[in-house]
Amino acid sequence: MSLDASLLFGSAWLALFLAAAGESWRRPRTHDLARVLWTLGGLALVLHLVFAFQFRHHWSHAAAVADTARQTREFTGLDWGGGVWVNYFFAALWLADAAWWWLRPESFADARRWLLLTRLFFLFMWLNATVIFVSGPQRWLGLTVCAAAVLARYGARRMR
Repeated sequence: MSLDASLLFGSAWLALFLAAAGESWRRPRTHDLARVLWTLGGLALVLHLVFAFQFRHHWSHAAAVADTARQTREFTGLDWGGGVWVNYFFAALWLADAAWWWLRPESFADARRWLLLTRLFFLFMWLNATVIFVSGPQRWLGLTVCAAAVLARYGARRMR
């Protein structure tokens, strides 16, 4: 694998692993560690977008839309490049979520509906990125990490 591909895919997987770790460490005693991991995950996603534009799309938004439309068409039959905008929204939402957690941790912790809605959207994005639009061992790794994050976050709460 080339350095370009390693940086591109490595940053995406790093974002997912940091997010999963942040979710699994979100407990009263490890709250600060979870917040740091979650924030670093969001920054890794932004780095992934930068690498995608640098190495795959050569800083062309039109090329990114065309490539996204091609991938979506190959998988779903729908020729739609709007997934690029969904990815921009995902990164912005993740950074806003992390900023809220840093700036107003009390209100963030009380926003259960917000957390549920954003985490469901994040899970949708991670499943698309690591299970739906990949193949082979990566698919199983993505499914395992997504499931582990869900179980760590919501399974531990149910056991208490």
